[in-house]
Amino acid sequence: MWDVLLDAFLDTLKLSWILLLFYILIEVIEQKIATKMPTKLKSDYAVAVGAAFGIVPQCGFSVLASDLYSRRQITLGALVAVFVATSDEALPILFSHIGESGVWLKLLALILSKLILALIIGYSVDLIYKSIAKQRLVKTEEICDGHSHESHTHAEEHCDDVADAENIHQVEEGNGDEDVDVHKGCCGHHIDDKKQSNVKKYIVHPLLHTLKILAYILIINVLMGIIVYYVGEERLADFMSRSGALQPILVTLVGLIPNCASSVVITELFLGGAISFGSCLGGLIVNAGLGIAFLFKANKHIKENFAIVGGLFVFAVVIAIAFHYIIPKF
Repeated sequence: MWDVLLDAFLDTLKLSWILLLFYILIEVIEQKIATKMPTKLKSDYAVAVGAAFGIVPQCGFSVLASDLYSRRQITLGALVAVFVATSDEALPILFSHIGESGVWLKLLALILSKLILALIIGYSVDLIYKSIAKQRLVKTEEICDGHSHESHTHAEEHCDDVADAENIHQVEEGNGDEDVDVHKGCCGHHIDDKKQSNVKKYIVHPLLHTLKILAYILIINVLMGIIVYYVGEERLADFMSRSGALQPILVTLVGLIPNCASSVVITELFLGGAISFGSCLGGLIVNAGLGIAFLFKANKHIKENFAIVGGLFVFAVVIAIAFHYIIPKF
């Protein structure tokens, strides 16, 4: 048992310097582009921009996207694109194992898959909403102009309902002087806080985040080591292989947990060969870090929030099951 604990500690320690360098790089990227994100997401290429921003590791961008959507400053398609593209801690962990056989291919496949899927679902959502909005607008004009046989009271109620539905997807232009809240990272610090020193921004925060993720990885390595020690690798592999379509669903449910730990668990299981690429992909599609949690805090339309999360989960499960059988081993 002591060998299991020692191996888990040494395996985790090997990743420390790589993760620290990666998080310093990410911090620099966040500081440089976080304040530009609101403007870019209001452009005609909002979905593509959202997917590109989402690929950058960390959950900060998904939090900012939720904030912008709650203000109706970006479309639903752009929000979903950010959520789908976001992988939270998956990419840093994969990158830290880059020297191992086949990890480069796994990293590339994950990035490309999430980017393409984010573009597809993002543009599809906006296209569907625009079509629905157009149909509702025509119907609303007919009712409100008195071309309907409905009662006056019922017509007014219908107009109000449709107007509310239109506002859910409407993107407000706003003005250039409007302040947009800078987002918080997983460690709770504000991006683009001019009062903070460069040492605190680029050294302290990445170091704290590295220690936090290393703690998660150590716990997972210990648990996996204990399971393998008592259960055996062959039995564990046999259990996973027999789980069939249940595995992608279970992993996707784990991905819904709004915490860095869920993406760490999914990625470690994928690297260890315990779950398929499809299961990993499904879990990371719904794993928008704190973005989903912040959506429920910022957006007052509770039913809409559940619809977004529910739709995202269904999409993730379908993709997970499909890839689970298309690419059973990776």
